[in-house]
Amino acid sequence: MLSMVAGQPPRRADVIVEGKRIVAVGPDPGTSDGDGRPASVIDATGCVVMPGLINAHTHTPMTLARGTMEGAGFPGPESLPTMPAGQDWRGRVTADDHEVAARLAIAEMIRSGTTTFVDMYRDMDRVARAVEDSGIRAALGWEIITFRSDPKQWLPYDEKTARRTFEESARFASDWHGKADGRITAWIAPHETSTCHEPWLSRSVELAAQLDLGILIHVAESAREVEFCRAQYQASPVELLSRTGALERRVIGAHSVYLSDSDLRTLAASRYTAAACLGCYLKLATDITPVPRLLAAGVNVALGTDSAATNNNLSIWDEINLNATVHGWQARDPTLMPGDTALRLATVGGAIALGLEHELGTIEAEKRADLIVVESHAPHLLPVEGALIANLIHSAAGLEVRDVLVDGRILMRDRRITSFDEATVLEAARATVRRRRSGVGLPQRYERP
Repeated sequence: MLSMVAGQPPRRADVIVEGKRIVAVGPDPGTSDGDGRPASVIDATGCVVMPGLINAHTHTPMTLARGTMEGAGFPGPESLPTMPAGQDWRGRVTADDHEVAARLAIAEMIRSGTTTFVDMYRDMDRVARAVEDSGIRAALGWEIITFRSDPKQWLPYDEKTARRTFEESARFASDWHGKADGRITAWIAPHETSTCHEPWLSRSVELAAQLDLGILIHVAESAREVEFCRAQYQASPVELLSRTGALERRVIGAHSVYLSDSDLRTLAASRYTAAACLGCYLKLATDITPVPRLLAAGVNVALGTDSAATNNNLSIWDEINLNATVHGWQARDPTLMPGDTALRLATVGGAIALGLEHELGTIEAEKRADLIVVESHAPHLLPVEGALIANLIHSAAGLEVRDVLVDGRILMRDRRITSFDEATVLEAARATVRRRRSGVGLPQRYERP
């Protein structure tokens, strides 16, 4: 067992679960019924039992666009790859399509051991429905945006869009917070400081305070965003968040790349979490979240994947490996980011981000039974003697996850998803993309030149 409790090394132990919670952990923790035998047993011999992984930033409705952004840069429409005129099917997806995409994403995440994810996009009712049906845990926010799509301009302001998305965000939060037996928490999600213009950013903060909810937002993701804020508001994105009162709330700030020392001090004094998504930065060839600087300043960090369109996968194992290697490579210091730190960001860091550190992130009595079982006897993970954590960090790919539990409910057993019909989800995803491609005249098998 790898409990992720600070200072506690891997050890042999049983984990007793009753209902939604862990009730005992140890070499002889007792049993869950009166006759000395547990009601059911998952034999994890030769495996690692550990807390479920937490994906702190993604956009699950974009999953159907996986593979369509090869060669893309960031930011701006001029850097995006284009399909032949009139054949970009991605702009024609519907709310139904977004639900199909979310279900596909959830299947992918469960298979790789993610038990909780943070998501912000539109049509979030459909994502919430997929969460409710699947048994996974999620923090969800309907994005508040204030721009219209115009290829001739850079995100021009649009009052109608601003008002509509603000109202949708408020309604979604009221409708879904605490639903799915508490597995769904709603957050208020202004898109970014340059794409949720004032006064709507301040209104978003007021809404979060009124509903007593946290805030999801992209922060300092691009140099263009920082330049916009400086020109428009005479402030950095972090200074603008502070000015609007956002940092008085719990905030998960996706990316958090371009930060000054002053910004770091401001964030460290708040309940802010930076969600680092290294996989997408490397694919898009852009700068990366300065995770060591954030941690040294006392800012919490969690790991996210961003969308499958920009990553191209939703595996937190990839993010663990990248965080354990890329920062040290940049600094030419292999000791800069110890591997167990990267693993902690994917568990404890995510739990802190959500304000659920007393419920998730470690294996301890009274915590939620969000657990995964990882097979450790595969050739690429051996030997485990004295090297278990290093091998998980640098060698695991997610395919080794065998069993997944959320709130004590088994979502995957022996690599078979049990909480929904995975085959139906996969076929719906294939059929949706075929239909959208056919609708714009693309052949069944199309590769962008």
